Amino acid sequence: MDETILQYFITQGPWAVLFVFLLVYVMKKNAERETRLHNTLDAFANKYDIVIKKLDKIENRLPKE
Repeated sequence: MDETILQYFITQGPWAVLFVFLLVYVMKKNAERETRLHNTLDAFANKYDIVIKKLDKIENRLPKE
């Protein structure tokens, strides 16, 4: 019985190590991607605010009906 359990863990060992390695790798990459996405969204938000301000200025210059 002990030999079969030992054999099971020996055969699953490399897969378990690979799984943990891939899990950590994917989690790191996701964190990096989320940081880049957050920075990109912040940049778009700043540009959006600038565009809205300029549109408001243009709208104020137009004659009112």
